[in-house]
Amino acid sequence: MDFYILNNLISKYNSFIVTSHIAPDGDALGSVLALTIALEKLGKKVLPIINDTIPQKFRFLPCSEKVRAFASEKDKAEVMICLDSGDPGRLEFKKDLRDICNFIVNIDHHKSNTMYGDINLVNDSYSSVGEMVYFLLKGLNIPIDIDIATCIYTSIITDTGSLKYSNTTPSCLKVLAELVEIGVKPDFISREVFEKKSLASVMLLKEILGSLKISEDGKIAYMRLTKDMMLKTGAKEEDTDGLINYAREIDGVEVAVLFKEQDNFKIKVGLRSNQWVDVSKIAEQFGGGGHARAAGCTIEGSLEEVEHSILSTVRKYL
Repeated sequence: MDFYILNNLISKYNSFIVTSHIAPDGDALGSVLALTIALEKLGKKVLPIINDTIPQKFRFLPCSEKVRAFASEKDKAEVMICLDSGDPGRLEFKKDLRDICNFIVNIDHHKSNTMYGDINLVNDSYSSVGEMVYFLLKGLNIPIDIDIATCIYTSIITDTGSLKYSNTTPSCLKVLAELVEIGVKPDFISREVFEKKSLASVMLLKEILGSLKISEDGKIAYMRLTKDMMLKTGAKEEDTDGLINYAREIDGVEVAVLFKEQDNFKIKVGLRSNQWVDVSKIAEQFGGGGHARAAGCTIEGSLEEVEHSILSTVRKYL
C-alpha cells in the first residue's frame, strides 16, 4: 500500500471519524478499534462510529465501549476513514458523507469496492482490513501495543474463518505470529468469538436446519431464515452469524446460499463457495459484492421469487 499520501493526511489534520459497515463483524470492529487507538496515540481527536449495535461477542475488544452506535446530526470531522465497506451505502449515515467531513479515506479488501474515497487503499490480496491496518501502522511507525494487537488479531482470525478459508495467506500468518509475540492470547479470543453461543442462537440453528435443501446434483445447499424463526427463538441479528457454513460444509456441496427475510419485502442473500465458483460475480449481478468465496446481496421480492432467481443464476455458474 502507498502510505505517503495518507501519512501526510494524518499529519495535517486533527479530527477523524473512523467507521465501518452495519451488521459489524470481527474485521469491521477490530480494524475500527485498532485504528482508533493508534490515532489517539498520535494525539488526534477520534470518533469511532458504527451505525448499528455491536454484537455481544465482540464487546471484549479493548475500547469497544468507545464506539458510537448511530451517528448524531452534530458529528463532524476533517477526515472520515471508512474501513471494510465496499460502498458508502453500507455505512448507513443519514447525511451525505461530504456533509460530515472534508476528506474520505476508503480502506478495503473487497474487489467489488466502488472506489468512493478521495484516497482509496483497496487491495483484495489481504486477508482482512485488520491486516491492512497492521501494515498501515507499520508504515506510519505507530507502535502496536497489546490492545491494538488484540483488535487486529480478531480482525484476521474472524475474516479467515479461524484460518480455514482460502484467504489465509503466509502474510497474515506472519502477522498473527507477531501479534501473539506481543501478548495476544489465541485461546481467549477463540472462546470469545467462536465458542460462546447464546441459547437463542442454538434454537435458531435447530429451526434453520429444518429448511435445508440440496440440489439434485448435490452441489448447491440452501436454507431459509424467516422473520418468524427470529421471533420464535428470540434471536438477534448477531445470532445468525456463521449459519450458512452448515450448508457449505456438506460433503459435495460447492455453493451454499442463505436466504434471510428482511423487512420491507426484501431478502438478504448470503453466498459461500468451497473451491472454484466465484460467488462475488453472482452477487454483483444483483447489486451486491464481496469475495470470490464469500459474497452477498439484498434483493426486493418474496422468498420464493428471490430463491428462484438466485438458484437459477448459481446453476448457470455451476
